[in-house]
Amino acid sequence: MLNILESIHLLISFYVILGGYFIPSKYIPVYLLSLPYIIIDWNDKDGLCWLTKLNNMIKYRTLNPVTQDENENNFIKDTLEKIGIIVEVKKLTFILYLLIILSWLYAYSRLMEQYNIQLFPNKYTKQVATFMIIGWLVVTYV
Repeated sequence: MLNILESIHLLISFYVILGGYFIPSKYIPVYLLSLPYIIIDWNDKDGLCWLTKLNNMIKYRTLNPVTQDENENNFIKDTLEKIGIIVEVKKLTFILYLLIILSWLYAYSRLMEQYNIQLFPNKYTKQVATFMIIGWLVVTYV
């Protein structure tokens, strides 16, 4: 049973990280809408996705499992370590978010190109968006 869950987990991980590059154009809206829900599930109160929780529940045969190893709560880190790649959790999280954001943005650009949508239809909207982005960066990081 665990191998099936791990395979599903691996497929969903590839979908999240690389889906924007290879899914067919007609499924891009599904990808763009589903990705935030997957990320929200991953970043909720306990920091685990539902597949990791289910995997641990089956493994320990309880609804509230106490894991023996921190890697049991981090599927991708555990999988990478099994193939010999050692990465710190913070660095791995940063890399994953970077890959996910780039994939989402690429899928978004593919969708805009497919339907011939201009991001900034005129100079005014470009200026307003630039002002909002710079303002957000100043408020967030200064």
